Amino acid sequence: MFVGRKEELKELKDKYNTDTTEIISVLGRRRVGKSQLIFHSYKDFDGLVISYECSDTGYKDNLEGIEKLIKKILKNEYIHFNSLYDVMMFLQNVASKQKILFIIDEYPYMRESKATDSMIKNAIDEFDKMDKKNPFKFVLCGSSVQVMEILDNANMPLHGRFTKTIHLYPLNYLESSLFYKDASLVDKVKYYSTIGGTPYFLNQIDPKLSFDENIVNLYFGDNALLKNELDSQINGEINKIEKATYILNIIQDKMVSYSDINQIYNSRYKEGSIDYPLKKLIEMKVIEKINVQQDNGKNKPYYRIIDNAIKFYYSYLIRSLANRNLFSNKDYYEKFIKEDLNQHFIPLMFEGVGYQFIALMNQHNKLDDTLYDLFTYIINDKKTKNNYQFDVVGKSKKGLINFECKFKDMEVNKEEVEKENRQAELANSNFYKTVFISKNIVDTNEKVYSLVDVYNYGLLD
Repeated sequence: MFVGRKEELKELKDKYNTDTTEIISVLGRRRVGKSQLIFHSYKDFDGLVISYECSDTGYKDNLEGIEKLIKKILKNEYIHFNSLYDVMMFLQNVASKQKILFIIDEYPYMRESKATDSMIKNAIDEFDKMDKKNPFKFVLCGSSVQVMEILDNANMPLHGRFTKTIHLYPLNYLESSLFYKDASLVDKVKYYSTIGGTPYFLNQIDPKLSFDENIVNLYFGDNALLKNELDSQINGEINKIEKATYILNIIQDKMVSYSDINQIYNSRYKEGSIDYPLKKLIEMKVIEKINVQQDNGKNKPYYRIIDNAIKFYYSYLIRSLANRNLFSNKDYYEKFIKEDLNQHFIPLMFEGVGYQFIALMNQHNKLDDTLYDLFTYIINDKKTKNNYQFDVVGKSKKGLINFECKFKDMEVNKEEVEKENRQAELANSNFYKTVFISKNIVDTNEKVYSLVDVYNYGLLD
């Protein structure tokens, strides 16, 4: 199933139809849907498409693979290439007779060093000297975000050569729900909270099973597919970064300050710094750094894991419990996971859904007040020694709006509403309104958005 990506599809198709040479970079973490995006982008391309997916075998083997593919497509057994430069010059010659779209997927597997990039750069420079009848279209794609991002660095051969870079991220909560459109509104929140927005993961949901049955099968079952996939990702690139998995285990499903991460880290590792692993995890788009506004007017750096599936992994799947083998997969989930998942994890993830929902509503001009910023706000009350965190705060011309996200089984009563309002008033005099985004009815005169509002598919238009 392929959903969303309308803007990215249009960008690629527009580039395919220009009168100039186009060198396009498509990058994003594994399973995020890069190959599917590219496939759907050229389905109506009126020319010859040569799309090759590299294997993890190095430059020489992949060059031979490209040669075999071109031989097959052009039905010419006498073609031979000594380098990637030769491939591109040959295809540019073919492009004098018909349109050519050349795609190298998982380019980092083929790339050996700057030398491989230089072959592409030298070919592009030659193209610029030619009178091109059908300008060459070339797409480089890769899951190693670190490698793909450095290709355009100032000291790299391909710097300034890319005419378009598309960084693909997981789908938002509303796009993700198209994979389980027939689920209940509550289950839609649960699926996004635990599986996130990675298309490959979402495709594994069995619509004939309940939410709990899907989670048991995909994460806790024998040969659980999503657990194995996450194991592979984490044991691959992430584990190559020293102490990265330990830092992710500190963060889990929370938003954690730099100082707190550093304190926990130093309690175990007396030497070394968290700066390098944090930097690398950010480059890989596994975590993000957010500057949270404080009541003293300053911003404080916090870190959180970006993808909900990885949050789930570090919250529940890497536990080493001695009693794990004493229970069936279903019983283990029921006894040790389900309650915490529903009472803690999913309500916490619902705040992310609320943030995205308010952002979408603002983009569609559907809020009562236009927002000019959306952020997290933390109050450190020195008098009471309490910390107050407002996870979704909007800034309008009138002041600050507190968007309270409530995913409770019980209705939110007047007492809780008054508590939230008092807390906001004490926190900052600029708070002038509280808006609820709630699973159940809120007993208040305040503005309330229900799950019906949250899953308004008109917001995808």
